[in-house]
Amino acid sequence: RGEWFDSASCLATFSMTAKKDKSKEVTMFRQTLLRLFSLCHGSALDEIRDDETQDYEVLDLEGLDDRTLRIIDDCKKHQFNRVEVILHMIQVLVIDANERKVINVPPPILSRVYQTLSRGFVHLLSAKKIKDTKFP
Repeated sequence: RGEWFDSASCLATFSMTAKKDKSKEVTMFRQTLLRLFSLCHGSALDEIRDDETQDYEVLDLEGLDDRTLRIIDDCKKHQFNRVEVILHMIQVLVIDANERKVINVPPPILSRVYQTLSRGFVHLLSAKKIKDTKFP
């Protein structure tokens, strides 16, 4: 969770300079970003849960567009890992925001966001290994 929080926090901060001129675009970017990170975190917890009756709350899924919701919903049907798909969506959102100048940050700094996204996923895989390893 810490790695993904760091990514989300950095990305929201990187959009501050565009807020004055592109207020609506920055708001949409931040809201979509936080919804996707919330869904990503809930999906990660879902992968390592012990009890099938556990549910995880996420931020306002209705705020995501229909196409995004359909893709996420189809992950199970197509046997895609939902966390991987959501992380990809976040990466696409970031690239789009960067091209539209909603976030304005030098490439070496932006690459750190991708590193923390990746490290967060690696930590999830490590947690899954621990969960799946049977101890006597």
